[in-house]
Amino acid sequence: MTDAEPGGTGNGDLMPVTFALDWAPNTNHIGVYVAEELGYFEEAGLDVEILPYGSTAATQLVSSGVADFGIGGQSSVQMARTSGLDLVSVYRVTQTDTGQLVVLGDRDDVNRPADLDGQTFGGFGAPLYSALAASTIRGDGGEGEFEEVVLDTGAYDALSQGRIDFTLSVATWEGLQTELDGHPYKSFRYQDYGVPDQQSTGIVSSDAYLAEHPEEAEAFVQAVARGYEYAVENPTDAADILIAANPDTLGAADDLVHASAELLAEAGYLAVDERPIGAANPDTWDAFGSFLFDNGFLVDSAGEPVETEPDWDEYYTDEYLN
Repeated sequence: MTDAEPGGTGNGDLMPVTFALDWAPNTNHIGVYVAEELGYFEEAGLDVEILPYGSTAATQLVSSGVADFGIGGQSSVQMARTSGLDLVSVYRVTQTDTGQLVVLGDRDDVNRPADLDGQTFGGFGAPLYSALAASTIRGDGGEGEFEEVVLDTGAYDALSQGRIDFTLSVATWEGLQTELDGHPYKSFRYQDYGVPDQQSTGIVSSDAYLAEHPEEAEAFVQAVARGYEYAVENPTDAADILIAANPDTLGAADDLVHASAELLAEAGYLAVDERPIGAANPDTWDAFGSFLFDNGFLVDSAGEPVETEPDWDEYYTDEYLN
């Protein structure tokens, strides 16, 4: 196990730390809630306040200093830091991309991504999502041409109602829900069609906070690692902890939370044999970073396209895991 050394003053005082969620509580956050419930944060000398998701992105809260840590995946860090935000990835929750293209399971006319050419895509307002869809289709030999409508969180309702033909979903959450409902999606994983992999969910801090609070940062990251290790080894108990901490949002989702926790633990999402839990994979940072650069998604603080691909190893650190 990864252990965090107590960081308190020795007289019972705990150092305050704030952590911002990126969405309503779900299994991506399971290690944080485990660390809170099982006392890992307190043992590390920390009093962690979990900030609920609001209208401001967690990455912006961290960059501005409103939150000390928050949820932020690889691609969001790569784009945001390039554009001038003060962000650095300190822990990688998922070791591989959880995203996929999905259509309704009864669509007999869609059996591969190339079949999606000319159909209607329900997007979420970010050009990167459209690029993931187009690249997946082209990787299957299609043209990557489709109509897009922006539906935000209504995309799944629109899909079930037949108002759109396909959208993106998370294999460890929405995809599982449709299986539990008895109407599983047909799904196409981006990486099966040539899109580079990424560590799609992670935890970020800022260079400013890390420089001023190195002991708190080490204590927090290592306590979080203990929480996710527990979730890998005890997914059922970890799911119970997550639900108990969030009864209003997850109390009616017992089956989904447990199925998701088991999938994350058993399918190599939270941990892999080839590197320590939470560690960065430099190859995926380089490969997906090149995908972002080559497709024109990287802009500087003035909003101008960057002309030189960044040095991606400046965007993440494993220092606080050691």
